[in-house]
Amino acid sequence: MMNSPILMGITSGAAFLLGFLLFFDERKVNVKANKYLGLFVVTLGFAMLEIPLFYQKIYTAHPNLFELIGLLRFLTAPFLYISIQYFTSLNKKIEKKNLWHFLPFVIFLVFRLPFFATGKNIEFSHETGRVVFFVLRTALPLQVIVYWSLSFAKLQQHLKNLKQFSASTEEIDLVWLKYFLLILLVIVIAWFNLVFFELKNLIEFTPLLYCVSIFFLAYFSLQQKEVFDFNNYEISDLSEIKTDKKDNPKRVSENRLNELNGKLQLLINEEKVYLENDLSLPKLAQNLNASCNETSFLINELYKDNFYNFINKYRIEEAKRLLLSDKYNQLNVLGIAYESGFNSKTTFNTTFKKHTGMSPTEFVKANTVLVKKEV
Repeated sequence: MMNSPILMGITSGAAFLLGFLLFFDERKVNVKANKYLGLFVVTLGFAMLEIPLFYQKIYTAHPNLFELIGLLRFLTAPFLYISIQYFTSLNKKIEKKNLWHFLPFVIFLVFRLPFFATGKNIEFSHETGRVVFFVLRTALPLQVIVYWSLSFAKLQQHLKNLKQFSASTEEIDLVWLKYFLLILLVIVIAWFNLVFFELKNLIEFTPLLYCVSIFFLAYFSLQQKEVFDFNNYEISDLSEIKTDKKDNPKRVSENRLNELNGKLQLLINEEKVYLENDLSLPKLAQNLNASCNETSFLINELYKDNFYNFINKYRIEEAKRLLLSDKYNQLNVLGIAYESGFNSKTTFNTTFKKHTGMSPTEFVKANTVLVKKEV
């Protein structure tokens, strides 16, 4: 299958189209993140394009073009990592330190300038040549491994951070991007096989893996939601949350903490704010007349929990009450979920089972049996 450049041509074409759609996304969601994701997909498309171009012998007709396409591969991993940085960060400003990610590309571009100018490679002694060849062969795989690991760690940390300010994470947890990274890992393994091991059975399926990865990314990336759907003031407030207890072990005074806790108990027990489907930390902080930093500290310090678990515990208790009431006969499980403050049946079922050890249906059956035995 590796000898069928048509499939790789289709795959690279799909990558270019997807990259264009992400870079110029008219929906205006996760704008900067999608621009870098688009650039990542385009450079990935160029890497895939090398195969059909190789079979067309472009390297003999246009060696400089073929060499430049090869150098673009040093931009692929950095573009992906910077994209994930923007997906997972409240701060959307372009930081100068991100320019360091492009240093390998610049170094290898400078190294290849003599080839672009003269069409000839730099000549080295035998020993020096062995070292240069080793660096050229391992630099890109090493870069890919490092950036893949950093990207995966960023996404893992993102889910933990979300639970500090959101009670509903299913649409903004970027799990689709994590799955895509896992597919990329398979692709990287297949690519390593091409470079180092040359196992024929795996080589045959490599183009298909490339194609599947692009269409997977297209399916999920084109229906993504805004991760940080807050106004500028709320984003600024959220960015001031301090989580390092060593640097600031007591972010709120004892008197202020007690005052806020009294207000919180009123909001929970009397107004039942947890039933609001769109409840977030900034919204709860606004109801308390407090900052996000104070509200987060209140929940972390007094209740030893994050915002996500704190709110959903109350939602589950409400759901349990509704499931055992007459409303269970009037509403289906999805209706109970919405009535309890959840946004989806899947999240409701998962959270309910985590807190009770049973699904909502199992909970109803178990309690029905208990009632009958008591009677």
